[in-house]
Amino acid sequence: MFERDYLIRLLTQAGLVLGKAMRLREQQKQQEALDLVDEFLGRELRLRSRLAVGLSDEDLLAMLSVTGSPNAESVAVVAAFLQQEADLLDDLGQPEESVPRYAKALRLNLYLIRHGMEFEGWDVRSRVDELLKALERYELDPETKKALWLWHEFEGRWAEAEDALYELADEDAVTRTEGEAFYDRLSASEDTALEAGGLSREELEEGRKQWATLMKENVS
Repeated sequence: MFERDYLIRLLTQAGLVLGKAMRLREQQKQQEALDLVDEFLGRELRLRSRLAVGLSDEDLLAMLSVTGSPNAESVAVVAAFLQQEADLLDDLGQPEESVPRYAKALRLNLYLIRHGMEFEGWDVRSRVDELLKALERYELDPETKKALWLWHEFEGRWAEAEDALYELADEDAVTRTEGEAFYDRLSASEDTALEAGGLSREELEEGRKQWATLMKENVS
């Protein structure tokens, strides 16, 4: 009961602070809004935004875990505040600071979706759309591209997932085994599901052959 009450309070307070930060942004008080965001994270989650950005996703999720599993509400709040910070820093013309925050927020939200951790009253998918739009102007880092690859697969967008796989391969950001496992997972799907996701069974098998050939070329 105590944990549930805490999480309800966390979400309520987060909503109020985000609203205040947005109003400050409208008043062109970006630095005041940034201070407000950082102070909230430090007080409520014992986490500063610079630390959140600097940690690996795995370490950050571990910090937000209870009994070994990341807490969905805490992850969602951190993602929302990183997104808010990114918006403010973008206003100030600091893409070197805003882009990593947008990317981290996107990966955290995609993690929630892929692990079935969405919850009522917090529209994670709308936030993903906002973050993708904010990042359109920039080249994404391999870690974020990989998160998008896994998300496309999770959502059943097989053709988009396959395209993302080859983009990762171009950057040496995915292993041969990961690609083979991807095709194995898709092969287990029904033909109707594959076609709904943009791939026929024939296209899937052709893609598997092309992947094997590409990996051989990369080794030689």
